[in-house]
Amino acid sequence: MTVNVRSEKNLGMWGSILALLGGFVPYIGSVLALVGSILVLVALHGIGNAVGDDRPFKNYLFAFIVGIAVLVLFIFVIFATFGLTMSGLSVHEEFSGPITAAPSESMSITNEYTEALPLMIISGVFLLVVLITVVNAYFEMKAWSAMYEITRTKSFEDAANWFKWGAITAIVLVGFLLIFIARIFVILGFSNMPDELEEKPQLPLDSHIA
Repeated sequence: MTVNVRSEKNLGMWGSILALLGGFVPYIGSVLALVGSILVLVALHGIGNAVGDDRPFKNYLFAFIVGIAVLVLFIFVIFATFGLTMSGLSVHEEFSGPITAAPSESMSITNEYTEALPLMIISGVFLLVVLITVVNAYFEMKAWSAMYEITRTKSFEDAANWFKWGAITAIVLVGFLLIFIARIFVILGFSNMPDELEEKPQLPLDSHIA
């Protein structure tokens, strides 16, 4: 038995386009990416309900939650770095006042503190972002691999493979480019998938495997 998923297909395609373009649009880019990801979630939920397979939706939902964590972390580090830099400058002014016993030594220590702390924070956050990106790519890989099994659309398999290699090479920054390519294949996957899919057969409630 086949089910019509044309509306979910179009919803997923436009959602994927918005999610991709969101990274290049200033000011409102994050909003576009968020809206696009939600549209993809809705599309995958609809497809999952139609064919009786919720793997793409569940895995993409996990990836979506991880993506939100990256956005929150990015906003936090901007404010934290700014706040600590201003705090370092205040300490510098305090130590370089007239009551300082050794002004040159105090100023040297304070300058090192002021310059090194933001760099340490940025390095730590970078490693954390890479880790979160790897987790995100892993769940997206599973989502699009499941979509390939459901739709037999080659572009979804290609997207899963690009996400896999993107996760492996994320630490050397090449992975971010590969993940970008993967998102293009996701768009192609929704564009090329059939309008009708085979419904997954449901096992009887009393069936079991010995």
